[in-house]
Amino acid sequence: MNLSKLIANQKARYLITGGYNTVLGYLLFVLIFYYFSSTVNHYFLLGICHLIGTIHNFFSYSTFVFKPKVTALNNYMKFNLVYLFTFLLNLILFTLLTKVMNWNLYFSQALIICFIAVVGYFLNKYFSFSNKLLFNKKNK
Repeated sequence: MNLSKLIANQKARYLITGGYNTVLGYLLFVLIFYYFSSTVNHYFLLGICHLIGTIHNFFSYSTFVFKPKVTALNNYMKFNLVYLFTFLLNLILFTLLTKVMNWNLYFSQALIICFIAVVGYFLNKYFSFSNKLLFNKKNK
């Protein structure tokens, strides 16, 4: 497969952009946790990572992968709902792996990110960046 066909394929663009977003998000997680985890609540730190990642990921996915046709605000609102769901999923899995199973927090988060990337593709493709409006305005 040549490069132009690869770039034309949405799944390939998602994998490339998602890989970049995942690496960047994980590095952000490592840096923030390395410097602040001994003094700041882990859930607060996850929230900071999530906020920064959500803003960055929305722009990279909407620019390079999905290229939506509806308003950016509509897509951004739906994207944030998806990311709220994945953040809650992350919190649950992070707690389960690090607190209940006593796994290493860096290894746990690496596994969680991979799982959430797959879930995120389907939620973003069929919800966040679909051409359907979040709130359907009907004219009477």
